[in-house]
Amino acid sequence: MINKIKFDDFLLFDGAMGTMLEKYGLGRGELPESYNISHPEIIEEIHRQYFQAGSDVITTNTFGANSYKLKNSPYSVEQIVKSAMKIARKVAVDRLVALDIGPIGQLMEPYGDLSFDNAYKAFAQQIKVGSEEGADIIIIETMMDINEAKAAILAAKENSDLPIICTMSYQSNGRTLMGIDPITMVNAFQSLGVDALGVNCSFGPNEIIPIVSEILKYSRVPVIVQPNAGLPKLKNGETIFDVEPLEFAKYAKVMAEMGVTIFGGCCGTTSEYIKAVKNEMT
Repeated sequence: MINKIKFDDFLLFDGAMGTMLEKYGLGRGELPESYNISHPEIIEEIHRQYFQAGSDVITTNTFGANSYKLKNSPYSVEQIVKSAMKIARKVAVDRLVALDIGPIGQLMEPYGDLSFDNAYKAFAQQIKVGSEEGADIIIIETMMDINEAKAAILAAKENSDLPIICTMSYQSNGRTLMGIDPITMVNAFQSLGVDALGVNCSFGPNEIIPIVSEILKYSRVPVIVQPNAGLPKLKNGETIFDVEPLEFAKYAKVMAEMGVTIFGGCCGTTSEYIKAVKNEMT
């Protein structure tokens, strides 16, 4: 399976897991990853909807499945990742599953207490289990600290033989929260040997284009973009996003013409957005 993955052809990932879970009743403060064990049928249904919408790859419900975020949870990293992989593989059968790795949720030294070694160990724990349970790809996403991203990439390279994708999340000033610009990201990630790199979350598809343009100027590896469904707004106490699926898909087409070969969705996107992108690309 791994040898057949071509990141330089158009590859469509899924959309947001959290947004879909909210539609199934995920409450404020609930741990999304706990649904792998408490409500596996819901996670299975979400994966199924994304595949039916046209996703080539689904991502596991493991974004926050690290030892720091699960510290006060009744579940271990191994339990969460194994259950996530079991559900995803059941739905995917012979299609692609990406092990989802998000930030640890702690500030790295010197701004915080998290050391590079401890970050590496936390990521390695997730990656070993996911790799053993049948992941096809490792996707490290929503990173803001270049050192944390490096720790995750090294953990992936040294504890699996899977293709690695890594993305960072940017602010309106063109830098991540920790001040990393696209050029620095591209140079760092390429030197570490990632298979694809890019940007996720951050903005809607229109606002993210300047960042994508900068990345494409310097990247020698395939580029992935996973925007939000526009900018979040509060309406009647509910967070909504201002870009509809068809508009989202049109921007995806624009970015594909710019040179983006891997696309998906982040906050606010659902299977309807992925279906619209699939239709736009065919």
